[in-house]
Amino acid sequence: MTIRNFFPPTQPERARSQRGLSGSRIDLANGGGQADAWLEPTLADFISLATSLCSMPMGMVSQLHADIGMQHPFVSVVNGRGDRRNQWWRFPGQNGVARTVVDFSLCEYAARRPGQLTEISDLQADQRFRDSALANGNPRVRFYAAVPLVSSNGDIFGTLCVMDREARVLTAAQRDAFLKLGRQLEGQLEARRAMQKLEQQTLTDALTGIGNRRSFDLRLREEWTRHLRNARPLSLLMVDVDYFKQYNDTYGHPAGDALLTQLGRVLRAPLRASDFLARYGGDEFSLILPDTDEIGALQVAERIKAAVEQAHWEHCDIEISLGAATVTPSEMCDFSALLQAADQAMYRRKHGREPRHA
Repeated sequence: MTIRNFFPPTQPERARSQRGLSGSRIDLANGGGQADAWLEPTLADFISLATSLCSMPMGMVSQLHADIGMQHPFVSVVNGRGDRRNQWWRFPGQNGVARTVVDFSLCEYAARRPGQLTEISDLQADQRFRDSALANGNPRVRFYAAVPLVSSNGDIFGTLCVMDREARVLTAAQRDAFLKLGRQLEGQLEARRAMQKLEQQTLTDALTGIGNRRSFDLRLREEWTRHLRNARPLSLLMVDVDYFKQYNDTYGHPAGDALLTQLGRVLRAPLRASDFLARYGGDEFSLILPDTDEIGALQVAERIKAAVEQAHWEHCDIEISLGAATVTPSEMCDFSALLQAADQAMYRRKHGREPRHA
């Protein structure tokens, strides 16, 4: 792999370089998302248990309004409102679960009844739901039963459902077992969410709310592995606030903290969803740009510098030093060399400035 590092151009250089750069990078949209590795096997097991307990051919878990541990949930638009919603189905003879985004009216109704089982023996005979997609489309459900999945603080996760193509009723023993199984799934989902929140806290910078040094190191290793596997370019930017000590001495440390918090927001604005921003330490920030070559990194650097120049800063305008490095597939190289190259580029830029006079 060949590492190239560069400085964002000065003003005269900028005009020349922009003539050679047509357009801007296209933001990468989430193409469907992947659940956490634990989620789908867990749901498959619970759906299998629910269908066995109730002697049903079909089962499903719906995700309605709350996060249930997905890294990149689907977003559906219902009545003009964007919600993170999913359904996981399990049919006879199926291994695992299949995910869809379809009709949610029945599950919405069931989820609004915490601690209660919703049982509809024949959807086609029920005036409330006989026109629903479940009753009229594939798999043309007639019997539907669901237990709500609600956290201890009232957040609605969704529902655990069983279904049949034939009208029928559950026995008292089946209803009791189904409710108890739902409570078990509630507990697992809530415990997982609490664990994820705790993990997130250890990876987040307390001041700026962006990634910290630990999360940066983990993400860089992940992107480096992906870079090697897919033979795609990878770029890294390092950003440092010029004269930050002087700023702290003049306006006080609370003002310096406020500046860093605002800078975190400004740096994040020009980035794609696939890019990663972290506070590397002190007044230094780092940005990981997957699938980005030298020209693409230069464009990001230009957008960042423009965003900093256009932002309103409370006490005085600030300046940043920005260094970048790009690695492209050719020969083997340690990923730490990429970090060192970007860091050196940033410091050469910083120390090449004229000192600011009070």
